[in-house]
Amino acid sequence: MKDNHDLLNKILLGIIAGLLLVILIGTIVGLVEKKKNTPEALISQGKAVSLMAPSDTDEVTYFELGTIRISTAQADSAEGGTIMILSPWLAYPAGDTVLYEELSRKSGSIKGIFQTYFSARTKNQLLTETEERIVQIIMEEINADLALGKVSDIYFTDYLFLE
Repeated sequence: MKDNHDLLNKILLGIIAGLLLVILIGTIVGLVEKKKNTPEALISQGKAVSLMAPSDTDEVTYFELGTIRISTAQADSAEGGTIMILSPWLAYPAGDTVLYEELSRKSGSIKGIFQTYFSARTKNQLLTETEERIVQIIMEEINADLALGKVSDIYFTDYLFLE
């Protein structure tokens, strides 16, 4: 009877060790795959371009919203939307600390404006639209939401479609 319990315990320990090994390998593979699609990896592979961050001047300062990850609209019902990575910078008059504070306070809703705009359009629609037109539409929506000043321009340091 004791031999049966020892055998059963060895089998159970083997199964548990096997499951832990599968989980560990799956986690490692998942982390490696995730790192392949970062903007930095795509840029190093030559599949994407990152522009230099705009620099502040005496007339203009820039507010960085950080990286925004968006799923574009579906091109057809068979496929999902394309993942898009954006890093927008908002230009505003230098020294306007009141507007800076408002931009900081409303950064979540401003990111939502970008999310709404890009998620409502397919990859092909976005590729055929000019950057000037996209910036104009988004800037009008952002400025309509601001009460203490206006954004004068929008720049993108990352504007990537992930395959």
